Amino acid sequence: MTLPWPLKRLGLYGGSFDPIHRGHLEPLEEARRNLDLDAVLFVPAHTVPHKPAGTSAGSHHRFAMVVLAIQAYPRFVVTDFEVVRGGTVYTVETLRHFRAVLPGTEVVLLMGSDSIVALPTWMEWREIAASWRIGVLHREPLGYAETASHLDPELAARLAPEGASPCEPAEDASIFWAGNGPVTISSTWIRRAVATGASLGGSLPPEVEAYARRQRLYLPA
Repeated sequence: MTLPWPLKRLGLYGGSFDPIHRGHLEPLEEARRNLDLDAVLFVPAHTVPHKPAGTSAGSHHRFAMVVLAIQAYPRFVVTDFEVVRGGTVYTVETLRHFRAVLPGTEVVLLMGSDSIVALPTWMEWREIAASWRIGVLHREPLGYAETASHLDPELAARLAPEGASPCEPAEDASIFWAGNGPVTISSTWIRRAVATGASLGGSLPPEVEAYARRQRLYLPA
């Protein structure tokens, strides 16, 4: 994989993005700055293993919406790695892939506070925690203190003090709080609003909303 500039530290942010919305974009840009990341790589999933019911839009549509959404963010890039590979791709597999194809670049896994609390349910979670640094985005209702209190003890032992940066890591710390404004927008709410024709109140970038409506995504069958 070739990126448009040399990178010292790259954030990897995966998800269904069904659809991608401002609650993904603006807090993530804030987190990128706070964690001293050169760029953030979005990895839309083909399928999401921890959401067995599946998603409402096909992976090609979700990838296309990410491409549209990040145009206004020069330090955001997107990959079709999981979409092209197809099926279930576990986060640890994606991390291994980008570590291999981006020698010299540190890959930092980005996830919401709700996800880090659930990390022990993920495939090879101990390898993830031991082998990659993790940036945690604030998702309501799990702020720093609430997240710390809900973490598995093995993960809690790796949590850096609030405000610490990966470029100046605390001893034995590999999990860093991103310090972004809390994410409050819900993709579930957006899908329901699109299906009923309700106003989205600017929750989606205009290009993404236009695409979703043009492609008739999220409408009842």
